[in-house]
Amino acid sequence: MKYLVYVCTNLRAENHPRPSCARRGSRELLEVLKEELHKQGLSNEVEVETAMCLGACENGCTMLVHTDTTWYGSVTPSDIPELVEKHFKNGEPVPRLFIKRLMSRYLTGS
Repeated sequence: MKYLVYVCTNLRAENHPRPSCARRGSRELLEVLKEELHKQGLSNEVEVETAMCLGACENGCTMLVHTDTTWYGSVTPSDIPELVEKHFKNGEPVPRLFIKRLMSRYLTGS
């Protein structure tokens, strides 16, 4: 396994003050991610797990690539083919999807 990825699938009550990734489509995102990994022949290199909450609720749907501590937010199913090809196939993170407050090492070079 080359990468370990967590996808938040937390579901909060509709009237909860914080947003919820599941209400923003993270379960569909999870399925699209698994399908795309299979399609690109990367199922054995990328392990995908669900997470109850990654703590970046305002940025949902959120994903954490645990292996290299890359935080992605506001990810949609249409982002998945690019993300899989660039990050998981070619080792190039996708900065436009970064959760910027959590990705300062890429943004500042530190």
